[in-house]
Amino acid sequence: MSEDLAEEVKELNKRIAELEKMLSILVQPLQRVQDTTSNYLKIIQLSLEHGGLTPDIILPEVKDSISKEIVRVLLDRSEQNVSQITELVRSKRGTASRRIIREKIHELTKKNIIEKKQKRSLSVYSLSPDVIKKWSQLLGINI
Repeated sequence: MSEDLAEEVKELNKRIAELEKMLSILVQPLQRVQDTTSNYLKIIQLSLEHGGLTPDIILPEVKDSISKEIVRVLLDRSEQNVSQITELVRSKRGTASRRIIREKIHELTKKNIIEKKQKRSLSVYSLSPDVIKKWSQLLGINI
């Protein structure tokens, strides 16, 4: 009789282990949904607190409005040349001098906020990997 009981306990332990394994598989997608929902709520909270996802949130060292606008432009469209950046800033601000945009780009490059790349014979600019990483961390996205 005790042998039968021991065998039943073994079988029950085996079934419990199988159920635990199935449960852990079922919980994984729910955890991802929870993580995603949490990230969306974080984005909404940041938008409400700061009036949108602005460069001020992760780059408080960028003080002047033209530099902030350059960062916004490169957030929207990576790998832009000076002329493209100038046009995009001009479309948002009404005015923008190519010379001033070039100076601000140079300052932002020295601060490692944006980086310069050569594409054929053209220099294009993008946000630096450090800035991309900060944005990703802020938004709860692991890259």
